[in-house]
Amino acid sequence: MTGQETPLEADTDPHSRGRSIGTAASLRGSSGMLVGYGFSQVVNLVVQVGIVRYLSKDDYGAVAWALSAVILLEALVPLGLDRASARFLSKYDEEDDHGRLFGLILLEGLVLVGVGTCAVVGGFLLRSSITDLAPSPLAVDLLLILLALAPIQALDAIVVDMFAVFSRPWTVFLRRYLLQPLARLLVVVLMIVSDGGAVFLAVGFVVVGAVTLVLFLVLLRRLFRELDLLGHFSWRTLRVPVREVAVFCGPVLLGSFVASATLDFPAIVLGAEAGETEVAVFRAGMPFAMLNLGVLFTFSTLFTPSAARLFARGALSAVRDLYWSNAIWVALLTFPVLAMTSAFARQFTVVTLGERYESSAAVLTVLSLACYLNAVFGFNGLTVQILGRTRWILLANVVTLVFMVPVTYLLVGSFGAVGAAGAVLATVALHNLAKQSGLGFGGGIGMVQRGHGVVLLTIAALLAVLVAVSHLSDPPLWACLGFSMLAWLMLIAVVRRHLRLDEVFPEAANHLATRWLVAGSPSGWGSGRG
Repeated sequence: MTGQETPLEADTDPHSRGRSIGTAASLRGSSGMLVGYGFSQVVNLVVQVGIVRYLSKDDYGAVAWALSAVILLEALVPLGLDRASARFLSKYDEEDDHGRLFGLILLEGLVLVGVGTCAVVGGFLLRSSITDLAPSPLAVDLLLILLALAPIQALDAIVVDMFAVFSRPWTVFLRRYLLQPLARLLVVVLMIVSDGGAVFLAVGFVVVGAVTLVLFLVLLRRLFRELDLLGHFSWRTLRVPVREVAVFCGPVLLGSFVASATLDFPAIVLGAEAGETEVAVFRAGMPFAMLNLGVLFTFSTLFTPSAARLFARGALSAVRDLYWSNAIWVALLTFPVLAMTSAFARQFTVVTLGERYESSAAVLTVLSLACYLNAVFGFNGLTVQILGRTRWILLANVVTLVFMVPVTYLLVGSFGAVGAAGAVLATVALHNLAKQSGLGFGGGIGMVQRGHGVVLLTIAALLAVLVAVSHLSDPPLWACLGFSMLAWLMLIAVVRRHLRLDEVFPEAANHLATRWLVAGSPSGWGSGRG
């Protein structure tokens, strides 16, 4: 393992125009957002428990099947622009290329409105065909209602990315971690109070999605005025970067579809092969397993524009440092979620979802391991894309898709919901191996890194201990939480030198409670390839 040590200082280049980028700025901003993330996940937990406990198992299975189909469609509606937006907006802003910057925004709006409208209309035209695949008529009705969420959420994701690109992380904080979960909680409360059903829930989700999108479009216009970006807009200088963006979006679109299909395609196959009940068993624990991706999603908000700006300046060593630093922090901060949703999955499932969903515990364990595996290698797919290795990412996605379809049908047909979870884990493992290879073979980032390897080995050892505790003593949920937090503190103590807290949070040395975390921390670790 070799490489130059890279300081974590925020970039102070005059081209930044006051926008802090670099590893330290990215980690500090992302860590701050974790407060909001923690709050949002508590609210989302209440939402999920409320829906699962209130609806019958068949009704919940119908809702879960329809949402899975919509999520798959949502990956296709933007045609890859949702993944390209932050990268190219950062690039054009860095180069003061306002003609292409506004051209890209116009292109995104036209594509999302056009493709989204076609998706909604197409759903109604193909209703009879959908009925042949759906597990029940209710699932078809719910899908036709929720189809509107695909373009709404795709456009919303791009709007949120714009706030991140133009250095407004607290607006992102408000949108993602306060407004959206609270709005959905209100829908669930109204459903229970008014004795509504699955249709009420679906309509409510669409309404709150549309209202919050309009609100943040208004705020985005105000942001552009504050930054004086609107003063640079001119129809005469407008340049729509169709060719440049299209070259990037082709592989990215496939990658976005593969990422969504990995989690949601098994649910669709389950609905067709085994019915709503098995879909309910599979999907009931999915939101809890996906908590393992929460830190990754949180950090991605600031990682993408920072990495894109650094790469635009030719600072590959800084991109390498940014990538591995984020991967280590994501692995560390996600560990308590992994412990509760895998080692203590049975206790967690029974307490939160009730005895009738005890069979979902095994599914939750496998899904949790799959989601954590996806998280601990950080932003490998995003980084490969930023490096411009489109052929590599295209090949990785094609291989994964070809592997996923037969494996899913095979495992679902043999093992039902547990087999569906196994298909997710196998697909995630193959996809991440392919993406890591893109970072290592000619990518300049490396497939492995010493500090990251130490963190992963420590996590594996601690998780094995927690699994043994769970099987030998079957502790209550409160004790499971205590064991998980104790293991987390042990993990921090072992790997603290790789966190570089003296550079990310130098103020930690001034407080007695956090001084031990900084003590003995080196000024940097090798960020080179392994």
